[in-house]
Amino acid sequence: MSEALSAGSRNKPVRRTRSLRARDFVVLCASFIAILLLMLVTGAVGLVEAVAGAMAALAVTAAYYVGSAAVTLPDTEAESATANLPPGPAASVVPLKSLPLPAFEVDLDQRIVAFNDEAEEVLRVNGRVRPRASTLIRSPVLLSAIDEAIRTPSDVPAAVEVEAGPDETWRAHVSRPLQAERILVVLEDLTPLRRAARSRSDFIANASHELRTPLTALSGFIETMRGPARDDPESWGRFLDIMAIEAERMSRLIADLLSLSRIESSEQVAPRDRVSVRDVLRAGASALEGFAEERGISLSVAVPDEKLPVIGNYDELIQVVENLVSNGIKYSRPDGSVRVTVGRAANAQEGRAQAAQAWADSDRMTLVQTVSRLGMGDPVVWLRVEDEGPGIESEHLPRLGERFYRTDQSRGGKISGTGLGLAIVKHIMAHHRGGMAVETRLAQGTAFGVWLPAAKLEKAAG
Repeated sequence: MSEALSAGSRNKPVRRTRSLRARDFVVLCASFIAILLLMLVTGAVGLVEAVAGAMAALAVTAAYYVGSAAVTLPDTEAESATANLPPGPAASVVPLKSLPLPAFEVDLDQRIVAFNDEAEEVLRVNGRVRPRASTLIRSPVLLSAIDEAIRTPSDVPAAVEVEAGPDETWRAHVSRPLQAERILVVLEDLTPLRRAARSRSDFIANASHELRTPLTALSGFIETMRGPARDDPESWGRFLDIMAIEAERMSRLIADLLSLSRIESSEQVAPRDRVSVRDVLRAGASALEGFAEERGISLSVAVPDEKLPVIGNYDELIQVVENLVSNGIKYSRPDGSVRVTVGRAANAQEGRAQAAQAWADSDRMTLVQTVSRLGMGDPVVWLRVEDEGPGIESEHLPRLGERFYRTDQSRGGKISGTGLGLAIVKHIMAHHRGGMAVETRLAQGTAFGVWLPAAKLEKAAG
């Protein structure tokens, strides 16, 4: 939500009122003097009388100007604590600034006459004075509820749901107490609750689907060993090997699901620890050296001399390195190579270019957008993992990072895995307020890049 309004924006209504009163003063004086000049020209009054009349007119209008100040100019030191706009025809129903939720008031002419800082951000008032509700509110449902409250006062608030976007839902509580001349609207953001409910539903559906395959295999071999193969112990060894593979796959799947659930539950709270990307890179890459040798892949990791500190979570960042590097090893051609590079950039735009825009003839897709909390002028640390696999067809790029989505058809056939690796990386980068992108060239390779906020460099001692 936005910061409090600046002093200049708060005083805009005061300056506007003063300018209107000054205009009235000038028009009134000019009218009196014009009448006196006309009477002087026609001989109706003499010069002395005209001068005296002009002085009297100036005195009367000056008295009006000064006397009306107490009525029309609000005291800026004691202005209402309930609104950021000039008060309307009646006092506020409640002190809006005391409410933790976005709240605003609408008068009987359907003009927004008061709001708190949270509502200013939601409504995008942008300094407008007493705007009509229909100019800022695009929801017919909410406008109808306001209109109904104007026509039928009630102490019981009416609750309506407002769809503010494809993935954003608000609940508006609209009330007008009896005898009140304003309608109070309090907004409640339902988006996190809806996302959580949708995530739970997707989690149950996906988990049950993916767990069913290894469980079916285990059950089938158990039945076979109990039935047709009961008297064939020689085949039991082969069956047990397959069952062990399926059990291991199920164990990895459960571990990835638990990891993903844990990351999602803490995604709204940004990490605060200071972590060295150099240490993360060394730990993550060393854990996969044996896997690379086993598959005949050359793993090249450009470990920097400097620490490259970032604000992040050490264990989660190791997961990022391990998931991206293991994906590169799985999909690289035999005797191919996987290259890992890392560096520091002056801002997020430059970091994205270094991480995922190195090939001139590649197809690209940004998978995680850099959020507003990471300003475009803030330094970032970027990481790039390149493989020499078959590449990815462009139609698959938008779906990369979806749970259980695999691109085996475009990347060389059946590849073992849970289908959650990139989803975990995406959520970790969202948790770190960073970004993620991919670029690919068919029959040449794919590169995944991530970037996240850099920590301030420590000053050298001395």
